[in-house]
Amino acid sequence: MNTIETENLQQQQKVQELLKMQMMEKILKDSLGDGMEFEIVYQAMIDSMTNESSQSELASLLSGTDSSNDQDIEELSELLSNGLTYNSSTNRVNTSTYTGSDSSMSEIYDAVNKYSEQYGVDSKLVLSIIKTESNFNANAVSSAGAQGLMQLMPANSKAQGLSNPLDVEQNIKGGIELLKGYLDSYGGNVEMALMAYNGGIGNMQRRGVTSTSDLYKMPGETQNYVPKVMNYYENGI
Repeated sequence: MNTIETENLQQQQKVQELLKMQMMEKILKDSLGDGMEFEIVYQAMIDSMTNESSQSELASLLSGTDSSNDQDIEELSELLSNGLTYNSSTNRVNTSTYTGSDSSMSEIYDAVNKYSEQYGVDSKLVLSIIKTESNFNANAVSSAGAQGLMQLMPANSKAQGLSNPLDVEQNIKGGIELLKGYLDSYGGNVEMALMAYNGGIGNMQRRGVTSTSDLYKMPGETQNYVPKVMNYYENGI
């Protein structure tokens, strides 16, 4: 890795940490308010990000807070323990630090094969979406709140009855079910289904998208997303 690449990576990591801190600060304020308890826990949180010995102290503080919203504290604890990373894109995920184990990849492939067969969707297409959405990081969460391998939005996860969108099997099942619905809506047209998966059917309708040749009418992110997934799908990951 040359000097420029190293500097770029370091800059990306700094941005990730900043966004992560902002998310944690918001959760803490929503739960604890702006008082002294917030200041104590927030300082411990900052210390924990640079000092491993402070992490246990922070966990103890979190468990002992007099919070009006225990769900917020649980969310913050999960965020800290899972090491989730964010970037500033609308719904993309930075996975440059992710290194999946053989066992985790095996679990992903097993779930993809299982639910692809169940819903009649090409497993290669599903893997291409996962590669593009999260780079196989099951803990990925975007700045827009999209979660897991297939980057499901909370509203979709709730509608599908998912209890834990970060669970590998639940996330893949939900994502494939969603994709299957889009494929059915567009007569099996993969590119149209990908436009819907990334940009939303409502967005497509408002912009007058009726065929693949209308991709230019979609936001730039979707214009980049569709050919990227198709490239993986047609040429391999």
